[in-house]
Amino acid sequence: GDVRGRRGSELKVLSAVETKSPGYFDHVREEVINRDRYRDKTRTWGTDFMTFRDEGEISYALGKQGGTRRKLERSTGAVVQYVGMMVLCSGTRRERTRVREYMKWLFQQLEGPVYVDGWRDREDCTVMDIPNDCIGYITGNRRATLGVMEEEWGTLMFFMSDSESRGQGRGGTERLAIFGPLRARRGSELKVMSGIETKSPGFFTRSLREKCSDKRGFDTDRLVFRDDEVSYALGKDGATRKKLELASGAILQYVGHLAFIAGSLKERKRCREFIVWLLQQRRGSVTITDIDTRDDVTEVHIPPSCKGWVTGNRGS
Repeated sequence: GDVRGRRGSELKVLSAVETKSPGYFDHVREEVINRDRYRDKTRTWGTDFMTFRDEGEISYALGKQGGTRRKLERSTGAVVQYVGMMVLCSGTRRERTRVREYMKWLFQQLEGPVYVDGWRDREDCTVMDIPNDCIGYITGNRRATLGVMEEEWGTLMFFMSDSESRGQGRGGTERLAIFGPLRARRGSELKVMSGIETKSPGFFTRSLREKCSDKRGFDTDRLVFRDDEVSYALGKDGATRKKLELASGAILQYVGHLAFIAGSLKERKRCREFIVWLLQQRRGSVTITDIDTRDDVTEVHIPPSCKGWVTGNRGS
C-alpha cells in the first residue's frame, strides 16, 4: 500500500501489541518514528508523538468507542493512533500541526470555554452564530447531537467564546466553530442550519433566495421548494434526500423551504436535475432526452409484465 495506508496499519498493530505486551513499543520507537520520513509528494511526511499523563487523559482523548480519536483523524487528515501512554500522529507537516492544535483545544474544553485566536485567517475553520435558545437543541444531551454530526462528517465542533463575545440574554448568539476539510465543514454547517431552522424558523432563510452558481469548483446552490414539495423530497426518515445526495455526489440539505446543494459544478447540476425529475414523478412519467450523452446513467429495459415486481409496493 501507500505510505499512509502502511503507517495506519502499522500503528494499529503496535497499539494492539502494546496492550498485550506493555513496554514493547519503547524498543522500536525510534525505528517506527523515523520510518518513511519525507516519503510523500509534499516531502514533509513524518511522525510526531505526545505523551499522556495518566489513564484519564487517554480515555478522554480516545472517546466512547474510539469516537474522539476517529474525529481527530478524519478532521486533520493525519493518521492518529494511541500506543500505550503515547499518541502518534503521522502525516504531512500541516496535518501533524493540526492534530496538536485540535488535541490542545479538546483538553482546554475540560477547563472552560475555548477561543481560537486568528480563526478568521484559518483555512480549516468555519464559524457559525447559534441562537442561545437553540444551543441545547444542537448540542444534545452530553453533546450527543454534536457528536453524531462530527462522526457523520469527520469534523471537530465546539462552542467558542471569550469574555467579550459571549451572547447575552435570549436574543444573543454563541459561536460554533467547525474544523476540518472544506466539504466536511460545509456538510456539518448545513446540518446545523437545518436543525436550527426547525427550532427557530427563518433564522437563516428569512432573506435568502434561489441561487445558481457557475463556479466550477466547490460552491453552494439554493433551490426553493413549494410547501408540499419539502416532505416529498425528504422522504421517510430522510431516505429520499439521502439517495439524491448519494447519487449526485453533492451535499444536499434542506433548511426550511430551501434545498442547499454543495459540491462541484457537475455535482450541483446533477443534483438539481435529480430533484426536478423526482418532483416530476408526482405528476406522471418522466422522460430523459439526453440519456445517450450522459455519463451518470445506465438504461435497463424491463418487460412490462415485470414492472410492478421490480418497482414494489409504492416504489419500495
